[in-house]
Amino acid sequence: MLKPQQTQRIYAMAARLGVLESGNKNDMLHTIVYRLTQKESIRSLNENEYKTVVSELAERLKLQNLTEPPKPYKKKKYEDSGRGKMSDGQRRKVWQLMYQLEKYDTEPTTAKLGDRLCGIIKKELKIDCTSKQPFRWLTYNQGVTLIEKLKKYIDSAQRRKAGENKS
Repeated sequence: MLKPQQTQRIYAMAARLGVLESGNKNDMLHTIVYRLTQKESIRSLNENEYKTVVSELAERLKLQNLTEPPKPYKKKKYEDSGRGKMSDGQRRKVWQLMYQLEKYDTEPTTAKLGDRLCGIIKKELKIDCTSKQPFRWLTYNQGVTLIEKLKKYIDSAQRRKAGENKS
């Protein structure tokens, strides 16, 4: 018979491996124990059987942990924007201008803001992009150009709105 601490150790290791199902005597843990010892109950193991089961579980834990643990993500200063790419400040300004432009819409549109931005980039800069990463291929100078174009779009939309209000 095993000591309670030994039984707890087996269950803890099995839980870490993900082979333990609470209340299920036919789970993977019990299958492993039966395969190694021909016993159905963990409490009925003797000392040698206990060591056999623990070493098997330990080996499986080692194999499970062979993959490198994920490193905490830290955005690098130039990641994705890279040297020569649009700066974070430019990206924020573009989105700010896009939201401002959206306020001047006379009719509701089904197009998402990212898709509209991609259309403007394609029209003004002749660059294809996706709505998930619209700035991926834009340089710093193209970012400056895009911001200026968006300001002109907003001025035009303001004049149009003012003209509608006079009528």
